[in-house]
Amino acid sequence: MNQYLSSNSLKSLAKGQLLGKYGTVVGALLLHMLCLLPLSSAISFVIDTNSLLGIFVYNIAHFLFSLFNGYFLAGMTFIYLKIACNQIPYVKDLFHFFRVDSSKVIYIQAVIAGVSTLCSLPNQIVEHYLTLPLMDLSSFSLDEGQLPVNAPLFLSYAILRIAGALIRIYIQYLLLSQVFFLMLDFPEYTAPQLLKMSIQLMKGNKVRMLYILLSFVPLLLLGFFSCGIAFLWLYPYIGVTRANFYLDLIKKKNQGI
Repeated sequence: MNQYLSSNSLKSLAKGQLLGKYGTVVGALLLHMLCLLPLSSAISFVIDTNSLLGIFVYNIAHFLFSLFNGYFLAGMTFIYLKIACNQIPYVKDLFHFFRVDSSKVIYIQAVIAGVSTLCSLPNQIVEHYLTLPLMDLSSFSLDEGQLPVNAPLFLSYAILRIAGALIRIYIQYLLLSQVFFLMLDFPEYTAPQLLKMSIQLMKGNKVRMLYILLSFVPLLLLGFFSCGIAFLWLYPYIGVTRANFYLDLIKKKNQGI
């Protein structure tokens, strides 16, 4: 019986497949950032999140931004899958889904962005009420030992933040991690079918996927010390490793494992 490829094997494949192709992938990544940076900066600097209304407006704007970003995420997935299949990638592949029927990208990204918003909105609301007293420390008598933080509210905030992060990781980075790859391989399937396929494909493979993602954490930490420059090498490495993980899943599924 054939076994799934190990994490080290998938990474070794990715390293070899990326040789001679880093220029194209880095160019696509830089173009991706260049296209999104002005919009992302505008959302962060223009919208005031010091009120509940501002928080809701920010989340709506960020949701719409995520829908737009979905085109580029799907385009980068296209590039990574082409590399994993030993095909020649092009920078223009980043815009592939701007030229073809994009309704599935919008649907899939709406689900992913919706999960992200629902996971983060509750703790943002609690954080708002938590930080209100900190804006007016004069209303507290610190000499009497009164802390400017509501302990139960802080505990609620911590629980919501951790729970939201865990739910998001489980759904977005595990259950739905294969959906864009499947969309490229099975263009005849609808978006709901692709989401369901990703969930089915990840049955029994979520721990493997999580282990692979966690194995990149040390490199990601080192990337911060390079002022982000190392991420231009690291993101393609992660992306092509994930593409090989997907191809390994599909291959073994077809073999009946």
